Amino acid sequence: MKRILSTLIVLSAAMQSFGQTMQASIGAGSSATRVILYVKPTAAVNGTISTLQFTVAIDAAVTPVPSVAVVGTPAFGVTWHIDPPYTEAGYLIYDFTTAASPAVVIASGAETPVMEIEFSGGPAVATNVLLLTLPAGGATTGNTLFFCSGAATSVEGQLYYTRAGTTVVNNNSYTGALNSTATVGTTILPLNWLSFNVVKQGNDGLLSWAVANEDDNHHYELQRSTNGTNFTAINSINKSVNGNTVYNYTDANINILGASILYYRIKQVDINGRTSFSDTRTLRLDNKENGITVFPNPVKDGFYISIPLSNAGNHKVKLSLTNASGQLIGLKEITAAQATNYYFDISNKTIAAGNYNLQIILGEEIIGTKKLYINR
Repeated sequence: MKRILSTLIVLSAAMQSFGQTMQASIGAGSSATRVILYVKPTAAVNGTISTLQFTVAIDAAVTPVPSVAVVGTPAFGVTWHIDPPYTEAGYLIYDFTTAASPAVVIASGAETPVMEIEFSGGPAVATNVLLLTLPAGGATTGNTLFFCSGAATSVEGQLYYTRAGTTVVNNNSYTGALNSTATVGTTILPLNWLSFNVVKQGNDGLLSWAVANEDDNHHYELQRSTNGTNFTAINSINKSVNGNTVYNYTDANINILGASILYYRIKQVDINGRTSFSDTRTLRLDNKENGITVFPNPVKDGFYISIPLSNAGNHKVKLSLTNASGQLIGLKEITAAQATNYYFDISNKTIAAGNYNLQIILGEEIIGTKKLYINR
């Protein structure tokens, strides 16, 4: 597909007011994390669209920065290229362009959904999402705009059309000094899973997890499996009322289950019923961790760990050091050869005195957990 290479090309094409005019708009998607982009021609279109670009924007103050993905292409059947986000004029901006020139057939005035896009990894708050055209395409790329050429063309002053739930501002932003926008509200940029850890302590399994942006969260459903496939709910924990985003749960007396390995995951449920899942964690109940030694303990500046391994092959060993709240303090990845006598240095870290957990992971399997006391 031909990319828009300069503002001059944009201006010369946009000023061609003859022929069919193609307008764009935006609306709510199939879930609160999605929006749908639309086009509508002023007259029937039957031909090739040589260039089609949408610029989607949110407030630049949104943090963390969400990622976007095309989750559906109801029309045209083309692949969309998404440029890395950039900021300009107070917006965080994502450009979408076709990877080919689609042949389209659209009746006069017929609204056509072009694609549905989904946000992930941002804050779980209602956020306005808009189609944006900056004057002359903006100063950063020159391509911050809605643009269509070929069998139908975008015409400044008529770039966007109003639909239910959408607010439109049209200006001559190809050649003028004002933005053009089509805005839809209440899009959610959802919860982030920061960490999820499971360790064994005596006859119990200790689960800890941390999240961010859980404003719309309602509760967590803790799930357990003995085969990694069929999970059952073991408990439900409501969202914290004091703003704490670190959670802990004890799965008591797990030895009576008669399993050598347990699998855990967490199902998160929003107030409107949307769900997401954590990664799955394994907890070994047999004695495979026998022979793993850590010394000295208590620890000051570091400790040696010895892990007797047989048939480890080329697997790496991960050493994950977490505090009592499950927050990651240090992570090392070592070879099986190093694991026989490895020094874990913490002298350059600011760590408060207290109890810590060292999780030993071979491949994707937790083979042992050691409790450490750090005395600074």
